[in-house]
Amino acid sequence: MKVILNVAHSICPQCSVGCGINLITKENKVVDTYPYKRHPINEGKNCKKGKNCFNLITTENRLKNPLINKKGELKESNWEETLDLIVSKIKSYPPSQIGIIGSGNYTNEDMKTLKKFADTLNIENIGYYTGNFPEFDIKTATFEDLENSDFILIIGDVIKENPLLGRRIIIASENGAEITSVDSSDMTFTGLNSDNYIQIKTISEFLDNMDPDVLNKLNESSTIIFNKLDHKKEFEKILNLTKNTKSKILPVMEQCNARGVMKILPALDNDGIAELISNVKLLYVVGDNPASYVEESLNNLDFLITQDSSVNETTLLSDAVLPASCWAEKTGTFTSTMGDVQKISKTVPAPGNALEDQIIIGKIAEKMGIELQVIK
Repeated sequence: MKVILNVAHSICPQCSVGCGINLITKENKVVDTYPYKRHPINEGKNCKKGKNCFNLITTENRLKNPLINKKGELKESNWEETLDLIVSKIKSYPPSQIGIIGSGNYTNEDMKTLKKFADTLNIENIGYYTGNFPEFDIKTATFEDLENSDFILIIGDVIKENPLLGRRIIIASENGAEITSVDSSDMTFTGLNSDNYIQIKTISEFLDNMDPDVLNKLNESSTIIFNKLDHKKEFEKILNLTKNTKSKILPVMEQCNARGVMKILPALDNDGIAELISNVKLLYVVGDNPASYVEESLNNLDFLITQDSSVNETTLLSDAVLPASCWAEKTGTFTSTMGDVQKISKTVPAPGNALEDQIIIGKIAEKMGIELQVIK
């Protein structure tokens, strides 16, 4: 019997660099990945996380049916019962006591629909988690800028955590760029591949008391790259540094569409998410896992709704769980860290009774007497 394998173009969801990835499918299931050689960002190269991104689709932890917490235990339910419960709970609270958390791992279209849902219900307690990155709308360095830099300052272990961006840094080094990296560890992978490595206590202390040898090398032919911040105020310090030295800037965020969602939902750090949760009694989480970083904040909630593609710490604490699609099971767009908007297309169907996120939000809205159109 002849086995037919198909290849579909997509975008890697593992970080915000925006690399292309080919998904190999067999009988309507993703079975592996293959290099996307014509993609302009990674040119057929993928890091280990990128090559294994199909595991996000095939993991045994996928949610396939709605769940309801009954007597302290999550039990499989059906869409009708689960949606009826959720809608009855939402209707029982004023908008001021309802909160919504979105995700930088979801498409721009998903989050626009979520924002429209919140606006229709006059829900103001809404946002998404960006670590310590604040909202920003700036022109960033391009890969061409990076490869043609004379000097590159790196904050964080970029070459290890964002290898395809690291590849461009190595090319810049081969082109003659001097690389200086800083971090709090004794040594990092990026440090091993740099001309100079500086161990720091905090990023703020480094920025406030920058070594003149480093400062004097920052000019219009240099680039500052960072994938970590100790506090969001450090972003403004780096931004001011680039303005004063005329150097270019390239912030790299962890979630694949963190920059895109920034134009739709408020960008919140740990304290911001914790404060949002503390202000509400009912919380609707779409694609995030706040229990992994502000678990204690969830303790005072009356009702927790989660919508996700896989089991995580937050779904396990929930009163109602909605099984959603992952990135390869929907059509939409991601915005990379450099501001490039790239399209993803539905490659395979979601498993079991899981649905696409916009459809789920629309079903909740419909039961509340609200008509929401799917955003394309």
